[in-house]
Amino acid sequence: MDITTIIMALIFAGSLILLVGMMKNKLLHGGGCCGGHEAPQRKVKVADKNIRHYNYHYEVAIEGMVCGNCATRVENALNKNDGIYAKVDLGNKKAVIHAKQEISKADVARYLKELPYTMMDFR
Repeated sequence: MDITTIIMALIFAGSLILLVGMMKNKLLHGGGCCGGHEAPQRKVKVADKNIRHYNYHYEVAIEGMVCGNCATRVENALNKNDGIYAKVDLGNKKAVIHAKQEISKADVARYLKELPYTMMDFR
């Protein structure tokens, strides 16, 4: 064997070892984009999902959501409040909020204050 073949074999072996290590780490610890190694978020259950029971409807643009766990975090922060039923549209980076009583932009900001996302628009 010549030196070039030996170097190429060493590079290949090193790459293979690195890849196997990364796959093992992902299998052992998970691999969400948010926090790296966390379990999927459990959804807060809303008792009343009948939208006709909610008189107020809002759309909130939210920046910083990148995965399903992000969307679930936002939904949970909103849905844990009485009289609110929210669904997040991750593709459009917005939450649709149905409320039984009128809420304000300040209310929504307060519901989301513990999360690392930015409320961009409220209508």
